[in-house]
Amino acid sequence: MAVETQSWGEQRAEPVPLTAVCDLDVTGNREVRQRIRDLLSGEAGLLVDDAVLVADELVSNAHRHGAPPRLCRFGLIDQRRSLRIEVDDASSGKPAIRPADATGGRGLLLVDRLASSWGVQQHGHHKTVWAELALDQPGSSGHAPHLAAAPRGPRPS
Repeated sequence: MAVETQSWGEQRAEPVPLTAVCDLDVTGNREVRQRIRDLLSGEAGLLVDDAVLVADELVSNAHRHGAPPRLCRFGLIDQRRSLRIEVDDASSGKPAIRPADATGGRGLLLVDRLASSWGVQQHGHHKTVWAELALDQPGSSGHAPHLAAAPRGPRPS
């Protein structure tokens, strides 16, 4: 599992540009997904889909398990080689991967498989759940090679 704790700018020599900040208590999931798509408009479709799914899972978890105020921030880092997504909420509960069942349990598993890294930063009165996705190529996290783009050409019969 790729869970670690670090803050937005920790271990980074360069400043982190924030492309978007969304107040999740007034901004819908659909708008967050569209803003991720807009930011990654020049990237391959599968990579964009992975980023949208990770953002949607983090935002949905903040709504389902967190408490207001809720914020989402995202931006390109590492000279535009990675996307960083952060979601804050006022709950002190720490997210954890759990076995999937009829009530859920798949969201953080997907985040873990699609993101290059993810983690939780505890603050005084809130937490930040973050994920980073490498933009070099789809499936570059190494966690979900079956999600990498399939080679072009005829399929074996």
